Amino acid sequence: MLNNPVTAANPTNMKKCLPLIIFTALFSLSVPLFSQVKLPFKLGLQLSPNIGWMNPATKGYSNNGANLGATMGLVGDFYFAENYAFSTGINFQFLNGKLNYADSVTGTVSKKLENGEVFRKYQFLYLEIPLMIKMKTKTFGKVSYYGQIGLGTAFRLKATVKEHFVPDNGLTEDNSLDFDQGTTLVRESIKIGGGCEYHLDESTRIMVGLSYSNSLNNVLTGSNRKSYLNEKSMLNYAELSIGILF
Repeated sequence: MLNNPVTAANPTNMKKCLPLIIFTALFSLSVPLFSQVKLPFKLGLQLSPNIGWMNPATKGYSNNGANLGATMGLVGDFYFAENYAFSTGINFQFLNGKLNYADSVTGTVSKKLENGEVFRKYQFLYLEIPLMIKMKTKTFGKVSYYGQIGLGTAFRLKATVKEHFVPDNGLTEDNSLDFDQGTTLVRESIKIGGGCEYHLDESTRIMVGLSYSNSLNNVLTGSNRKSYLNEKSMLNYAELSIGILF
C-alpha cells in the first residue's frame, strides 16, 4: 500500500519545525530594522592615576596605608542600543598596597630565623580585560553623562615586594624580592563607576570618570612562618580616568 504524502505533515513534525519557522520569520523581519539603525563602535585611549590598598583577612595582618599607581590602555565601547554599550578594553595596571604583621624572617647576616615585625609594600603589574555595561544619558549641549558596572579580569605579569624587617633583637633589614610565587595569577574584581563625555565633534569625545574596583579573590598565596597561617588579602583601588574616544 502506498503511503499518503499528506501524512508527512503530521502535527508532530509541525511542532518540531515550528521553532525554525519562528526564528526564520523573526530574522527576516529584523534584518531591515537593524540595517536602518547605526550603532557605533568607539575606540580610545585612557590614562588613569589610582590609589590602591590591601584589605587583609589573616589574623594579625594590618593594612599599612594606600599607595599611588596608574592604569593605561585601550577602551572599546560596543553599542547595542542608542545609549547602552558593552565597554571593554586592554589595560596595563600598576597597583600597590602595604601590609605589616609579625613574622619570622631569615636574617641576611645570622642566616637564622628571627622573630620581628614585617612592613611590606607590594607592587603589582596586571593585564586587565574589563567587561562592563555602560549606560549613557542624552547629550546636554556637548556633554553626556554615563554610569557603568561590570567585572574586571586581570592577569598578573609581575609582582615584587619591598620588605622592611624590624627584628625583636638585632638590626633592621631592607630587601627587595620578586614575588610572583607568593601571589595569584588572576585577580577578579567587580567594577563600578561613572563620569562624563565632552563631545568635541560628531566622533571625538573627551572622557573623565571615577571608578572603584573591589577584589573578589585573595591575591596572596604564601603563609606566615611564625603563625603558620595562610596569607589572605584583597587588593582594591579607586581611580580617576582621563581618556579620548574616537
